Amino acid sequence: MVDHADLPDGGLIAHHEIDQRLSKLDKVDQLIPVTVTGARDDLEAALANLLTALESLGLITDSTTAS
Repeated sequence: MVDHADLPDGGLIAHHEIDQRLSKLDKVDQLIPVTVTGARDDLEAALANLLTALESLGLITDSTTAS
């Protein structure tokens, strides 16, 4: 279980927001790891794959576009 003290700015935000952040962190602890692929010499493809993996976990919302 994550404690309030583990959150960045834990003492500067409202308690309801702390509870929301903690519930998200608890869910992340239970996730099945995803595989990130890509070659380190092809940084754009590797970054695109990483963003997709993080979005599939619900950790980010990817609003990037291809150039």
